[in-house]
Amino acid sequence: MLLGGPFVYWFGPQPRICIYDYEMVKQILANKSGNFMKNDAHPAILAMIGKGLIMVEGKDWVRHHRVVNPAFAMDKLKMMTTTMVSCAECLIKKWEDQATNSKSSEIEIEFSKQFQELTADVISRTAFGSSYKEGKEVFHAQKQLQAITVATLLNLQIPGFKYLPTKRNRCQWMLEKKLHNMLSEVIRCRVASKESGFGDDLLGVMIEACFTKEQGEKQDEMILSIDEIVDECKTFFFAGHETTSHLLTWTIFLLSVYPEWQERLREEVLRECGKRNPNADILSKLKEVKTTLACIDSLINHL
Repeated sequence: MLLGGPFVYWFGPQPRICIYDYEMVKQILANKSGNFMKNDAHPAILAMIGKGLIMVEGKDWVRHHRVVNPAFAMDKLKMMTTTMVSCAECLIKKWEDQATNSKSSEIEIEFSKQFQELTADVISRTAFGSSYKEGKEVFHAQKQLQAITVATLLNLQIPGFKYLPTKRNRCQWMLEKKLHNMLSEVIRCRVASKESGFGDDLLGVMIEACFTKEQGEKQDEMILSIDEIVDECKTFFFAGHETTSHLLTWTIFLLSVYPEWQERLREEVLRECGKRNPNADILSKLKEVKTTLACIDSLINHL
């Protein structure tokens, strides 16, 4: 946990200010006057998450946001609840089978890894109409690019060095090409099924916008190119994966440390759900669960 006030540091030739105050961060992120511009991203970061919604500025941000935002309308999020529950059921069934097959009826579970696979499966199914099994190579390539990014982030950027065929650069080029090809294949398969519609998930919304441009039915500011769709896929495959899995892992850990809270949440879930699986309407009634998750999320943001 960081202590003390904001401080200035240098990132190469650029001065920057480090802040950790939660309210100050919210104020900066909500700023619409253009006073706080996004930094130029490290090339390795762009290779990993693409120049999607979280990286673009100005008119490009408006264009990306208008295309992507409808995929996250409340009615569509409610429809995703069934898929999320199904993914969680598969994971729980897997744990139950492992316990049944164990001689002692006890098993050791690495929650961090399991939740990474769960969140990856949810993202793959709800946003891209695939599954973790089909999309795991995308996550694996991004993990490898993440390792390269961490190893090189603070290196002095020598002009032209990124073009030299060093072992690390060749590995990065290979992973970038592999990631782009895999996402392009996902897009190609969806385009091939356009006769039955592109789908109403995130990928379907973006592809429909791209084809609308080709047909000349909308203005360019509402349109994404194929390369921009690939970048948005990189962003959503990566961005929601780590954050959500960490939240779930911390939640399990803290509930094990504070069993009285675990019991309170269990009572609320049994009271509202009974033996039924939760749906979007039931989730809105779980006040204790929502408050607990909000507190844990705030705690993680402060660490």
